[in-house]
Amino acid sequence: MRKKEYVLEEELPEEAGPEVTQAALNRWIQANKDVKCVMLASMSPELQKTFINSDAYQIISELKNMFQDQARIERFETQRLILETRLKKGEPVSPHVLKMIGLFENMRALDSDVSNEMAIDIILHSLHNGYDQFKFNYNMNSMKKSLTELHGMLKTAEKTLKQENKHDMLMVRKGKNFKKSGKNKGKKGKGKASPSSKSNGAGSGKQKRATRSPADSEYFYCKKKGHWKRDCLKKKEDEKNGNVASTSGTKEK
Repeated sequence: MRKKEYVLEEELPEEAGPEVTQAALNRWIQANKDVKCVMLASMSPELQKTFINSDAYQIISELKNMFQDQARIERFETQRLILETRLKKGEPVSPHVLKMIGLFENMRALDSDVSNEMAIDIILHSLHNGYDQFKFNYNMNSMKKSLTELHGMLKTAEKTLKQENKHDMLMVRKGKNFKKSGKNKGKKGKGKASPSSKSNGAGSGKQKRATRSPADSEYFYCKKKGHWKRDCLKKKEDEKNGNVASTSGTKEK
């Protein structure tokens, strides 16, 4: 069929002449029939009815007029998607790269092929800033890779990036636990009385007992107020006379 593509590039001659022999014209007519049959077989029934009486050259010309605006719109939309597609943080890199490669193939089918180098630049530009080091290394080393090779390199870089992020998260969590334990210590400290406060409390109690006046107490032995046990004259007199056992050196209950 490739050898018959000339019927799509030039209109079928009406008759043989000095430039086209009868044998060449017959071959042209037969090639036109073959190409036309293939074209009609790939069309919808509505289009088949429209082009049933046309030759191959007329069919391809009409189709270009009918669909060139649609192809232009499709090319514009494909180009827009290529420029606006971005890899967001947390999204896997493999589906993103495969989508970009598919868009480049669509541009090629629309007669707007994108070079391999330009396609790689666009893919690298579409990555988030987590891949900045990868982009820097790629450009500094002047690498020349195919889109498939770039895809594999980015999957490897993604694994490294996940490990680094996991390590950072663990460090952050450890930092939070440390601060939390510090706060707990502070709370526990608030619940307990400090040694200084204990000592101050004990001292104040002793001070209160020391300042207590004997005039306020009644000694059980003589039933009189105004003196301590050791100063009781009646008890001392009775001990001297032997009327009561001496309590000196012993603790009186």
